[in-house]
Order: sequence, then structure tokens, then C-alpha cells
Amino acid sequence: MTIEPVTEIGSGGALRLPRARVVPLSAPPASYTAAVERYLTGAGIAKSSARIYRISLTTWGWMLTGEPAPTGPARRGAKPPAVPVAAIDDPVLPEVLAELAAARADEMDADTVNRELSIARKAIGWWQRQGWIEGDPTIGIERRPAPPDRTKALAENQRAVCDVMPRLLSLERVAQAYRG
Repeated sequence: MTIEPVTEIGSGGALRLPRARVVPLSAPPASYTAAVERYLTGAGIAKSSARIYRISLTTWGWMLTGEPAPTGPARRGAKPPAVPVAAIDDPVLPEVLAELAAARADEMDADTVNRELSIARKAIGWWQRQGWIEGDPTIGIERRPAPPDRTKALAENQRAVCDVMPRLLSLERVAQAYRG
């Protein structure tokens, strides 16, 4: 690779590197399913997370074919149709995926949809770095607003109310018994 000076050296000019072409590190897998497996083993995904990643990426496998992913009990063990990994670069795919993702968001909770989108984007980025695909068909799909997390610990003032409330109720019962 040669480096070309933009201006004369010593005159404060910058050096320009030619644009590099991504050369695949290995031959692209024949199918999307094989690409998923190579991602899960090659990207350092922990075994404890690989199951969830596989489920999420299988969901996207259905959507890559233009079909909605199964939901509920039908989702377990469902195998997506065979699709070549190169189909990810189809120029009409972003629009199809956006519609399917919006429909899925209406059926599933926001946390699930957002997790699946995040996992798909991570895998797509990895496949791009491998040189297997060029585009990202999830561009334009927005994360859904998640509901507030109601599992968080109570604030100090909320805990104080919880501590005092039983005593107040007991005092109220005593007062009622005295009056009654």
C-alpha cells in the first residue's frame, strides 16, 4: 500500500491513505444459519448467552425471507427457511425488515424487540468485518421505548413509608376498638 501526500511534506499537509477494500477473512458461509453459528463461535459470545443470541438471530432469519417470525409456543424449535447470507445485502430488505419489525413490536414487549434488534446489529457488524456482507438492513429500524423498570429498589422515602405504615394501621385499629 502506498501513502500519498496531499501537499508537500513539511508544509503541514496531511497524508492520505488509499481506501482499503475489505477482503473476507474466510469464505462466506453458504447460509444464514451457518453464518449465525460462525458468529456465535467466532465472536466470543459466552455459552451462557449463545442460546439467547441463537433464538434472536433465528427470529431475524424468518424476517430475512419476508415472513413474520413465529411467536408463542410455535417459536420453540421452529426452523427458519433456508436463506443465503448474501441475501442480507438485498437492497429491498431494509424496507421489508422495517415493516416486519414494526409488526413484531406490536406483538412482543419492547425489551424483547430491542434485545433482538441489538443482537442482530452486533451479528451484522461482525459479518461486515468478516467481509461476508456489505450492508446493514436494520438501518432505519428504531429501538422501541421500554416501559419503566418497576423492579428497582425503593427510594429511601418509599422505604420509610413502608416501615411506618404497619404501625399506623395498628394505631388506627386500636383507635377504632376504643371508639367502637
